[in-house]
Amino acid sequence: MPDDEEDASAVDDRSSSLSDLVDDLNGDSGTDRDPSTDRQSLSELADSIRRRGAERGSGDSSGGEWDLVSDDTRGNESLDPKTEAVLELTGEASNVLLSGPSDVPVEQSLCSRLMSSARGEPVNLLVIAITKTPSQRLSVLENYLSDQVAKTAVVDVRNYDREINYEQYDGPVDIRTVPSPQDLRRIGIVTSKVLTDWEGAPGETTLCFHSLSDLLRLNEDRQRVFRFLHVLRGRVRSAGARAHFHFDPDRLDDQDIGTFESLFDTVLQFDEDGSISLL
Repeated sequence: MPDDEEDASAVDDRSSSLSDLVDDLNGDSGTDRDPSTDRQSLSELADSIRRRGAERGSGDSSGGEWDLVSDDTRGNESLDPKTEAVLELTGEASNVLLSGPSDVPVEQSLCSRLMSSARGEPVNLLVIAITKTPSQRLSVLENYLSDQVAKTAVVDVRNYDREINYEQYDGPVDIRTVPSPQDLRRIGIVTSKVLTDWEGAPGETTLCFHSLSDLLRLNEDRQRVFRFLHVLRGRVRSAGARAHFHFDPDRLDDQDIGTFESLFDTVLQFDEDGSISLL
């Protein structure tokens, strides 16, 4: 892709805690703020995000909304009726957190179920792969997904010396590469471009982010990851798409788990034994 973005503006994060950032972005902190503090800066940043979103609308693809992100197998299995009932409760949620152990069959089944069309239409699949290869993620969907697929795209976040192998997936795939998992702004812009290209296309667009746990492991600055997710969830919603984000809670402490969970419309928690609950 052409590298036509300007460098992101710097954001001073020196003293604001992640929990403070949640309050500021949600606009529900009742404490008085000192204008000279970073906490106030983050609050102003959140207001700026909302203003820009209202001004740009869902069709903008310039990449400006990402300026705040600085660059410092098993066969088809049907889910049990109880699980299906829980999934039905997610309704039309735009952004779902899928919280549980990685690389277990129930995770793969839930992933494919959440990527399926809610209206029985052909589905447009967008996958963001942080550490897995495109073929690894797409083979899971191929094994489990029963819907007809209209379009498929993968944002492949990797080092360029990583071996690429797509032939295991049966179908045309649009691969968009990002050279580093630390380049959150680029990940966001590339994802937004796909969503923009697909707006108005027949069928539903569903997005799989695999995984938030890997992204956090590869980015020490959790506030920057939080800002990235804040913008991404809004972009998914404005595009009329549905997204789910894989998340292994064993990799974070309880405070950070609650912080990131607050970003999502719905949290589906599952265990390796297949039990699932709606938080």
